[in-house]
Amino acid sequence: MKSGPALRQLTAHRAIHDAAHGQAVTLTEQLKEHFYHKEEDACYELVKQLITHWEEKIIAHADAEDHGLYKELLEEGNVPEKDLYMLMRDHDLFRKIVAHIKKLFAEKDTVDVELISIFQSLLLINHFHHLGEEETLFPS
Repeated sequence: MKSGPALRQLTAHRAIHDAAHGQAVTLTEQLKEHFYHKEEDACYELVKQLITHWEEKIIAHADAEDHGLYKELLEEGNVPEKDLYMLMRDHDLFRKIVAHIKKLFAEKDTVDVELISIFQSLLLINHFHHLGEEETLFPS
């Protein structure tokens, strides 16, 4: 799969990441607020929204990078392979953590502090992933 031109432009790439990350932050903050107010129905819906957001926005973008942009960059040989593989590992962590969240949520059928903490870990990994990606793909 060939990557689109936006993935190779810092401003466009940053905008994609910032929008998806910002929405994940907002949804996570809403989840925390409803949790602390003991609004179980709202929490349940927000967890479903967060899972969908991570899968359809952030992981889908990661898939496009892994199978398009990163693959092309590996073939071109202008970016250190180690750096690209580290970025791909971040994407793999997103997939594994979201799968873990889905499993926990299905088993417990409730929202608890552990689940919220795991969503927050995704935000932290995503933040550092963005920084590493910009340093690697747009070094100047």
